[in-house]
Amino acid sequence: MGLGFIGVNFLALASRLTRATGVLVILLGAVHLVATPFYVGWSQEGLKPDTAPLVLAALQLNHALAGVLLLPMGLSSFLAAGALKERWGLTLACANAVVLLLLPVLLVTTMPLGVLNAPLFRLAIGVLATACVAQGAALAAAVKAARAEHAAAPPPLG
Repeated sequence: MGLGFIGVNFLALASRLTRATGVLVILLGAVHLVATPFYVGWSQEGLKPDTAPLVLAALQLNHALAGVLLLPMGLSSFLAAGALKERWGLTLACANAVVLLLLPVLLVTTMPLGVLNAPLFRLAIGVLATACVAQGAALAAAVKAARAEHAAAPPPLG
């Protein structure tokens, strides 16, 4: 069901937005992986020669690992979109949403704002912001669908 006011099917809307979020997170993971060598090369400039190999290896591992982990997060969001009426689908979509909505907070609190002007950073920030808005709207639509379905359900016999 999932029909709300003005004939809007909030469950279908939530599903489409969650699926779109999954695609955007997969894209964000790909951008992250593509940006890794640029980020490592750019970071190399300010390092001392005696510490550079260790620091660069850690940066490369961290950046690549984050990119790789975004791929299954996006895929699981995409797959959960078709099961938002089921407990596992909604739970997975909500868990991914919490992690996704924390990413901008982590970005702003850990990165110097002047660094975020690089083109790949701007692309990643745009994709992340779009994914966050889509996921927020998807969760709001899923809650509306659940409320509409609950309101339409007949009262229990007793």
